Amino acid sequence: MLTLYHGLASTCSKKARLALFEKGVPFESRLLNLQAFEQHAPEYLKLNPNGVVPTLVHDGRPVIESTMIVGYVDDVFADPPLTPRDPFARAEMRLWLKWSDEHAYKAVYVPTWDRLSRPVAQKLSDEELARRLAHVPTAERRSRWEATARQGFTQDEFDAAYAEMTATFDRMEAALADGRDWLAGNYSLADIAIVPFVERIDDLRPDLLDSGKWPGVSAWFARYRERPAFESAFFFEGKDARISAIRKALGLDNP
Repeated sequence: MLTLYHGLASTCSKKARLALFEKGVPFESRLLNLQAFEQHAPEYLKLNPNGVVPTLVHDGRPVIESTMIVGYVDDVFADPPLTPRDPFARAEMRLWLKWSDEHAYKAVYVPTWDRLSRPVAQKLSDEELARRLAHVPTAERRSRWEATARQGFTQDEFDAAYAEMTATFDRMEAALADGRDWLAGNYSLADIAIVPFVERIDDLRPDLLDSGKWPGVSAWFARYRERPAFESAFFFEGKDARISAIRKALGLDNP
């Protein structure tokens, strides 16, 4: 029995969903409203003490952190394999997993919080904000939510994010320059780890790929969008009964 606790727009949740759909593994969806702080509820913190999504629960045992989750899914469910057999290609794949955690994530973190979290957080009264922050388990996240609600983000923070966006595209373009279709040769966890961030960058800054500077990345992304698992993982609307409530909470259904 697999249960996935995840967020609708969360890049890391998309990564976990993508691995599950690529494997064709059925799972129970537990969609959390991150803007309502459901990831900080006491019952969820028992599964994931960090208070973030996703969390995969397999036969009662939680697996946390999206990179760990996709590796776990590939280990437990053999087909189709998502890790290269060749040791060098496997090392390439692991470098992309590292890049996704250390660089691609930073490319979208601030712009995403500014777009999705700030409109909700800045409406909270000081009392309500303090009440919600009391349940946030880490000092870093408490500080981030408070800054999001009250100060917003600096231009330096946006500039640093945009620098990580172009660095990610530069690195991908170099890897794809030899004509390969996928980042580590054959399709693998490398592609699964990176594509949520490419999709988010393209949403935040469509001018980047539209510029034509990274034709290999554009072609890679076009190939990706043809995969059935991409459609299932990235366009999850309608697959959970709570979707309309969450869209309303985010203001997505407002004129």
